[in-house]
Amino acid sequence: MNSSAPLPSNPDVRVIGGGLAGLTAASLVARAGPSVVVHEKRGVIGGDARSVKREGFIFNQGAHALYRGGHAERVLTNLGIRLGGGRPPAKGKLIFDGRAEIAPAGPISLLRTRALKARDKLEVAKLLALLPRLSAAQFASTTVDEWIASSVSGDRAAQMLHALVRLGTYANQPDQLSADVAIEQLQSALGPGVLYLNGGWQTLVDQLAAMPSVHIVTGLEVSALPDAPVVIIAAGGPKLAEALLGKQFEVGPPAVTSGLDLGLSQRPDEDLVIGGDVPFYFSNHSSVAALAPEGQHHAAVAQYLAEGDDPDAAAMRAFASHAGVRDDDVVVSRRLHKMTTVSALPVAHLGGLPGRPVVTDTGHPNVFVAGDWVGPVGHLADAAMASAETAANAALALLPTRSVVA
Repeated sequence: MNSSAPLPSNPDVRVIGGGLAGLTAASLVARAGPSVVVHEKRGVIGGDARSVKREGFIFNQGAHALYRGGHAERVLTNLGIRLGGGRPPAKGKLIFDGRAEIAPAGPISLLRTRALKARDKLEVAKLLALLPRLSAAQFASTTVDEWIASSVSGDRAAQMLHALVRLGTYANQPDQLSADVAIEQLQSALGPGVLYLNGGWQTLVDQLAAMPSVHIVTGLEVSALPDAPVVIIAAGGPKLAEALLGKQFEVGPPAVTSGLDLGLSQRPDEDLVIGGDVPFYFSNHSSVAALAPEGQHHAAVAQYLAEGDDPDAAAMRAFASHAGVRDDDVVVSRRLHKMTTVSALPVAHLGGLPGRPVVTDTGHPNVFVAGDWVGPVGHLADAAMASAETAANAALALLPTRSVVA
């Protein structure tokens, strides 16, 4: 419990879940005046936004990036949360057939790379030039597979686009994932870009938890819908909400990755390596953010898992060698066998982003849901915080103290 004031016995709002969505909803409600209690079943708050420190290296729960200009950045800025860090470089290597080639990060590198044939380069150039003007909403019922197949004809061009989609969505289900979210993520990544955070994502958790009048209770699982004027369910994805509400949500599958964090004694030869024909990724997150001791570096390796895939730790470690990482460089490592990066993906057959459940889809007028699987807006943290803001506004509209969040 972060507040020095006594825990309210009958709070106006009970928030289930102390991750980003829950802490954001609680902070927005508490700022307007009502009393709020956050319930987190774990002994610590933060959910997938937690960070740990190992021998001076700060490891997030897998590779994390905050999309600039997105809904998460807007909500966090509105709350006064400090966002320190930097935008990672776009240049790097692209892997095809086990060989590292120049990753196309702009017109010059696209011309220079040997990863693509001339026809592939032309198709990729045309699509990337068109991308900022595409209306993502028009592709809500189109799968990523269908969109890419209709956009390029070359195999290498298609593989490269699939690699970029995996990188931007943290998902490897192109036969189901809606193209609207893929297009939006690519537009953001290739436009405003992303931010790696100094100190890891735990800095966001700590600042949200310190917001005035937000009371936090940890280590106690909520197994039944609380009796409170307003309840916001913001944990466990659709499964917990279904258990508490006694209803089923029609949602897409989760996105799952396997991760390998590396604390390195020296900077790798490459800060970014993307698998073109394999679902792997490597990034030196400390290239622009304070995440490692002086003179050392923290890198993240990810394997994007399709349905039925098994994590391959040896393949992830071998992939890091494309960045020049040698065994002697590794000071400390941490394996994340399987982690859910998105609770439920926006899928084409449900209508993409507009097809996700909305915050009021609970069957109870005073109960709302929030999370990365809720609402028509955003992906990853952007979805979590956009839905948290909507849930907070819905809660405030029901309470005597009404101050809708701008």
